Amino acid sequence: MAHLLGIDLGTTTTIVARIGADGAPELVRDWEGEPITPTAVAFETANHVVVGREARAMAEDGEHVFLEFKRDLGTGVSHPVFGRRVTPLDLSALMLRKVREHAEAAHGPVDLAVITIPANFTNAAREATLEAARRAGFGAVHMINEPTAAALAYARGQRQPLAGLYAVFDFGGGTFDVSLVRAQGLAVEVVFTEGVQRLGGKDFDAKLTELVAAKFRAATGDELRPGDCEFGKADAEGLKHRLSARESVRLPLRSARHGRVAVTVTRAEFEAAIAGLVAQAEMACEGVLLRAGLDRAQLAGVFLAGGTCRVPAVRAAVARVFGREPLLRDPDTAVALGAALYAAHKADPAKLSPGQRRQAAAIAFQDIAPHYYGTLSVDDDGLLENSIIIAKGEKLPVSRTRTYYTVEDDQRVLTCEVTQSAIPESDPTLVLRIAEVEMPLPPGRPADQPIEVTFAYDLNGIMRAEFRDLGTGKPLVIELRDNGAGRGSLNVAKVDLG
Repeated sequence: MAHLLGIDLGTTTTIVARIGADGAPELVRDWEGEPITPTAVAFETANHVVVGREARAMAEDGEHVFLEFKRDLGTGVSHPVFGRRVTPLDLSALMLRKVREHAEAAHGPVDLAVITIPANFTNAAREATLEAARRAGFGAVHMINEPTAAALAYARGQRQPLAGLYAVFDFGGGTFDVSLVRAQGLAVEVVFTEGVQRLGGKDFDAKLTELVAAKFRAATGDELRPGDCEFGKADAEGLKHRLSARESVRLPLRSARHGRVAVTVTRAEFEAAIAGLVAQAEMACEGVLLRAGLDRAQLAGVFLAGGTCRVPAVRAAVARVFGREPLLRDPDTAVALGAALYAAHKADPAKLSPGQRRQAAAIAFQDIAPHYYGTLSVDDDGLLENSIIIAKGEKLPVSRTRTYYTVEDDQRVLTCEVTQSAIPESDPTLVLRIAEVEMPLPPGRPADQPIEVTFAYDLNGIMRAEFRDLGTGKPLVIELRDNGAGRGSLNVAKVDLG
């Protein structure tokens, strides 16, 4: 029997599932016996790290405690810790290492792990996730987009096999995605996806904190400040959960300067505070239908994933946009369970138990490119433009080749760039340049020498770009991989000049 893991490495929580001998996905309880672990890392000393619930409890008072670092994966963000700097990649690796060690202590070495990522993650963030898994000691690692994993979990959990077009609305602690998928039983094909990388439950919590602070100010004429009256992240999250079940909550606040101050927060006030955030999710839902060229009437169902979907205003927005009531079942765990199913699909059949093999054989999967990828070139008028090579929505794996030409006589250098965008954008100032490398050219040649450009995008959503001078046959190959050096979006780990 193979030891297969699905890991939902979330912004605020981490959830792990495995495939049992019978082929069914099941949750793996953490080292404290809980199914959901806070995504938190704390450094007590330079060499002693605490991970999970204990680290989360230290967040209000302790130094060197890190939460929500997933949002900064693939960027240049870093933090000082005992005379050195740590990156979100470092923190993710520590979280994943603890998960691996715990799983292996209980069930033996991991044969394959699947880690989930937001569908709209940048290429740099995807590579950072893979690198974190490598540093954590995982061998075979694959990735799957979070809403797609949720779709697999929902597909397995239905009494009747899925048949048709479905929307998967995934609203987690830090990111939001919505995907359209075609499903026939456990055969899932992603049609199109949209999302907002920095939108999640933690943003709702921040709005609640602002609301409570305003009420405290109105009651006392004073600011809600640390050291006088504490209202931290855990308090905001708890209040959000209570307002999801009740129309109003009376909240006792204890102030050193003002004594006991009781404020009442209503669900209507909370919904007004988060209206702009919910609207962003609604716009993404409208956009995914529009860009896919589909109508909501074509949907056979809508599935919800992520804890933020429990907020009544969110569920109401989904019903409003898609014209039907969504299905909410185990939203916290659906992504991890689906990732475990995908692990069975990707595993070596020779290592699977009969039950695992039967489950794996039932799964078919087709993902798509989540962004537009291109390069900068000069148009017929001599102006710089962004030229798209791989379009968002193309089925993976994909490889596309286009030919460009040098623009000057005796051109000695070719600037090879890789760009990324959420829409088909031609303006070079409005795209993200994720790689830029200079390729030397031989002297003495006239203009209009052909340069063949090939972009290849694999099943993990990782880009490889090749720029080939056809006159010499010499290629420049760019592999985009996060090396943990804090280089932001320019994550060029390997450049092969051929």
